[in-house]
Amino acid sequence: MANQAGLRSIVTQGASVALTRFALIGASFAGSIIVARALPVAERGKLGLLMAVSGLAVQFGNLGLPMANTYIVARQPQLLTALVANTIRSFLAITVGLALFCTVGLHVIPAWSSLAGAAGFMVWLVAVAGLAQLLVQNLLMGQFRFSASNVVEMVGRLGTIAGMLIWWLFGGATAVWFAAVTAVFAGVAAAWGLRMVGIRLTLGEWSRPLLRHQLQIGGRAYLACLASFALGRLPLYAVGSRGGLDGLAFYTQALSIADTMLVIPIALGTVLFPNLASTREASARIRSTLRLAGITAGLILLAVAAAAWLGPVLLPLVYGRAYAASMPILLSMLPGVVALGVCSVMQNALSANGYPWAAVASPVMGVVAVSIALRTTATVIGCGWSYSAGAVVMLACSSLGWWIHRHDWIEISTVPVNPTALPES
Repeated sequence: MANQAGLRSIVTQGASVALTRFALIGASFAGSIIVARALPVAERGKLGLLMAVSGLAVQFGNLGLPMANTYIVARQPQLLTALVANTIRSFLAITVGLALFCTVGLHVIPAWSSLAGAAGFMVWLVAVAGLAQLLVQNLLMGQFRFSASNVVEMVGRLGTIAGMLIWWLFGGATAVWFAAVTAVFAGVAAAWGLRMVGIRLTLGEWSRPLLRHQLQIGGRAYLACLASFALGRLPLYAVGSRGGLDGLAFYTQALSIADTMLVIPIALGTVLFPNLASTREASARIRSTLRLAGITAGLILLAVAAAAWLGPVLLPLVYGRAYAASMPILLSMLPGVVALGVCSVMQNALSANGYPWAAVASPVMGVVAVSIALRTTATVIGCGWSYSAGAVVMLACSSLGWWIHRHDWIEISTVPVNPTALPES
């Protein structure tokens, strides 16, 4: 098999991405301390809402283009110039759509009314800059330049924290200024990453057939990501009606621990996707997928055993005695953590085979399972079991879909750029 798809290479690259994720978690913790100390309570709430709305805008506005770009660049690197031109055109259209989303949302949704004026503009600016950074990072991943992608992300995050610290020290800390710093450094990170991609900005060498293919792949990726997002968050939204604010606090704490445990599996799956997408030999793709799924299962089972053993002691010690109530919730979520850890490999392996509709159906079936499970419970712990039920169903469907499509290889037709046709890979 190709060197890029070697199991050792995938594990090494995945470890690099995972270490970056852990570093970013630490950076986020430091940033949260700065925000908590620099801003009054009201401003802190406004910044949290601003970042949540901008994140929602990116989630709904990216059209799946980041994943589509990774997939296409990994398969046919010679399409990079046309891909960048197409992406720039799409990005300009999306920025207009995001402006409409923010304008309408801030006027229609009462909970967002506090973001009127300059804060509303910052919602749009942070969303646009964040989307630009995301698109650039995925282009780098498609080129197997994971270290460069990690650098881009660290530049954006560390620059933001440094900027917030400077504003705080000079006494100008507000939610709007902190959001502006976030947008500026996301833009700086995107520009830095685009330079690493090694191609100039251009609108001239775009391709309509390639854009159509981007949107086809991206549309399926978009639907799958939305369903995966819903699978993880539906139980959280249901907790409030079952356990009130206290139950929400305990569930959120358990969910944050579960998300941290999934950092390594998600990193391995992220690296696996472009590596398998570039590998034509079906037996090599199958072998790498099964081996990496086994490695991931072993790692996540060790993490789950450690959490179940040490959690009762560490949770109250680290977060306070009251948070001992989070432990039963965490235990109910651990089967889901194991399932999602292995699913991060199987879902990405399935998606690398041309992003078939089975890659969309798997998280959708998980959402259906979560919804059914939530209707049968009236407790916060039951919400944790619903999370696990959805994750197990998603893993089963992803594995079945991968088995059905394990030999597939969807060709990307070469497309003419300007008067010259690109050579076939």
